[in-house]
Amino acid sequence: MPKRTLALIIFLVVATIGLVLLSVYNKPSGPSKETIKTPAAPTYAQTTITLSNPVESSASGMYQTDVKVSTGSNKITAVQLELSYNPKELLNVEIVPGAFFTDPVILLKKVDEITGRISLAIGIQLGGTAVSGTGTVALISFKPNAGVTSSSINFINKTKVSAESELKSVLKSTTGITFNLPSPTTTVEELPNASGSGE
Repeated sequence: MPKRTLALIIFLVVATIGLVLLSVYNKPSGPSKETIKTPAAPTYAQTTITLSNPVESSASGMYQTDVKVSTGSNKITAVQLELSYNPKELLNVEIVPGAFFTDPVILLKKVDEITGRISLAIGIQLGGTAVSGTGTVALISFKPNAGVTSSSINFINKTKVSAESELKSVLKSTTGITFNLPSPTTTVEELPNASGSGE
């Protein structure tokens, strides 16, 4: 092989190795901006729903918790509440619309005392005006079973909120509640005096 050809081959090999090393060392040390981008939370979802601490609402031992809604900039038209509870701990569970919607249409209302599922779907009247702000969208009442001193009510992921000009649910977050109840008081009935008036 002529010396010039051999020198040319060596030169090409060295040049190729140099170019490879140059491209490796010129790569950015950290991840590129494209690889660290994470999708932002949808800005259209601004509505939050929370449960208030239960308060005793009657002398019969019934308690009530408010379902509070805060819409942010959303103008909402309907709410579907889906909650779970322990049916062995809470009895006579009932849910009714609150004052947030004026004269709401009730699309679904059900309490399953076997599975411990509460469902309520309500919305504005046909042709009504969408609502924004904060308020009580529903009220849940219940009676603790004998001996129960703590329990919980939680939202499940089928809870949704519809809003004006939005195709998807605008629900941002839900907050359930775990609560303590006063220890039940026992009433001791007075027994009649067996010995009569003589003691």
